[in-house]
Amino acid sequence: MNGRFKGYLLGGVALAAFTVTGAIPAAAQDAGAQETTLLKEIILTGEKTARSLDQTASSAAVVTTSDIEDNPQTETISEAISNVPNISYANQGGLGGAPTIRGQDSEGPNSGATAFFGGTQPRTSINLDGHYLSYNELVFSASSLWDVDSIEVFRGPQTVTQGANSIAGAIIVNTKDPTFQPEGAVQLEYGSRSKRRVSLMASGPVATDLAARVALDYSARDTFIDYTNPAFAPTATGEDYESRNARFKLLWEPADLPGFSAKLTYSHLNTNRPTWEATTKPFDDMESMTMSNPAWSQRSNVAVADLRYDMGNGVVLSNQLQYSDMHTFRDTNPADLGTAILDQENLSNETRATFGEEGDPVSGVVGIYASHTKSDEILYQRGITTYDDEKDSLGIFSEVNWRFADRWTLSAGLRYQRDHIQRQGESNLSPTPLDYDEEFDEWLPKLSLAYEVTPDTTIGALVSKGYNPGGVSLNLNTGEYKTYDAEKVWNYELFARTHLMDDRLFLSGNLFYSDFRDAQRYVFAEIAGSGDWSSYTINAEKAKSYGLELAMDYRVTDNLRLKAGAGLLRTEITEFSDALGDYEGTDFARAPSHTLTLGADWDVTPKLRLSGDVRHTDGYYSDDANSGDRRVGSYTIVNARAAYAPRDDMEIFAYVNNIFDDDSVTFVRPSASVGGYEATVVEPREIGVGMKMTF
Repeated sequence: MNGRFKGYLLGGVALAAFTVTGAIPAAAQDAGAQETTLLKEIILTGEKTARSLDQTASSAAVVTTSDIEDNPQTETISEAISNVPNISYANQGGLGGAPTIRGQDSEGPNSGATAFFGGTQPRTSINLDGHYLSYNELVFSASSLWDVDSIEVFRGPQTVTQGANSIAGAIIVNTKDPTFQPEGAVQLEYGSRSKRRVSLMASGPVATDLAARVALDYSARDTFIDYTNPAFAPTATGEDYESRNARFKLLWEPADLPGFSAKLTYSHLNTNRPTWEATTKPFDDMESMTMSNPAWSQRSNVAVADLRYDMGNGVVLSNQLQYSDMHTFRDTNPADLGTAILDQENLSNETRATFGEEGDPVSGVVGIYASHTKSDEILYQRGITTYDDEKDSLGIFSEVNWRFADRWTLSAGLRYQRDHIQRQGESNLSPTPLDYDEEFDEWLPKLSLAYEVTPDTTIGALVSKGYNPGGVSLNLNTGEYKTYDAEKVWNYELFARTHLMDDRLFLSGNLFYSDFRDAQRYVFAEIAGSGDWSSYTINAEKAKSYGLELAMDYRVTDNLRLKAGAGLLRTEITEFSDALGDYEGTDFARAPSHTLTLGADWDVTPKLRLSGDVRHTDGYYSDDANSGDRRVGSYTIVNARAAYAPRDDMEIFAYVNNIFDDDSVTFVRPSASVGGYEATVVEPREIGVGMKMTF
């Protein structure tokens, strides 16, 4: 195995505070000061140490336990984080769950067919209980939100803490642990397009010092696309959605060994979904003239063993061992039109030691992470294509936080990252066998400085380096394999966090500038004069992005909470000499210039809760070439929910997603099967009802 920016940030925070407080009548503010509860402190663990959101320099957002429990109809992780500023989902219509973060496509450098021929890894690491999702799990599967405790979202490069494949960001998902007090829950839901969902959970002690928890979740719905081509050939598993999730946990906390705990997690996922839920022109008809739409059936098993020992002197030792296997079947009709079978195994281990706590003069973490992934892949398309793929990763990391003065904290982190990628195979679509064997290594520093202006307000600055290893892709028009180099980014940020109005209002903001070198870009352009299309991944010498993220959480009264967010973004490919066509000066694909969100939760009575949210996404291009016919317009989605609790152990809820039935296009691509363009669109209005019982 083998100074303008700072003023911009502070001005933005001040403007947000002024807007919110000025919009609320004085009487309401006075009443709120007497009656409201305080906002709870949020602790993040995604940077390998426990740190409050106030003291986190990275641009982070958290979906808490209460956020999840107050919105039981939210089914997937992607739905839960869709209102986070500067995060967007271009592939609304079923392509998958890969977000775009600050203009960086989480799918990774390879996309579509090149993802198979060249192999690929996500550009955002999504860690679910210690298991990093693979490309196919991220793009063509769905991670259930049932029995999830929290979701931490970090925007910008997180390579220093998360390793390779996190140059766009990281999403940390923590599910609930076993409890030593018996508890359980069941949830039923039914909605538009025959949406049905059944979820179960049970937890409690099973022996002395030993507790267990089991969570089961089943969901399914019909597609909203009507396939009108008489020659359409359905797959064996069909074009509808189905997902089965099962998770079992054991927690051992021996009384005779204080500070020690051992946890075993096993999860099973079985899903089926179409490649696209896409429509052909006119796009608002929700019809498609395609002759085929492959289905993706996936099965994965994951086992994670966590050991933790608190030595009682401020030092905590932990070890996390993870094994997973995944089977992916791409079903086409006829079978020789792209049927594929992918089998993958991954083994990883992370050992780390943390010392001190937030606020101590010195605190930090040191650790080592190793991972080995092996994949066997076969494709049936005008013959047979086979690949063997191996990836080895090693990361040695550390971070020290030094509170060198009463209000000042300096944090310094460093990671040595080494990645070895091997991919061999043969394809009838290329005259040359593939024999790719490359090693990449990089030193990745991170430095932040924080100053507590007051006990309730912190400002600071952050600089960090991000990296993604290189790889290979296949130009299907020429049959040539093309390699691309590792991409790197230096990221600079100013941040501010403040609590106002007797700790009922929390504001946060991050102003960032990212300078990319050898940016890995997926190009899709017509070869001049040939009428043919070429798509593969190559390096753009220089690119940049910059912007601002603002977030507000305001507890107006005990029974009314408002949340709002704004993301501003500018992206540009500044130098790209190897691209077909003129890409210099263009925007990143799938990179809206602004995203705006507003949400409210109102407990009308102790038994009735109303909530809703509005999400606006500005227009963007579907490709790096910024093709006019592939530009997407802005769109706004409005959702509403109501929940009634006739008893303490029962809740009946109803919801309407996309109230105004917006049918905006979210992504456009050329399609050989329809001889033109097809597009994903906002999922049509969905109405649903459900019931949740706890015991």
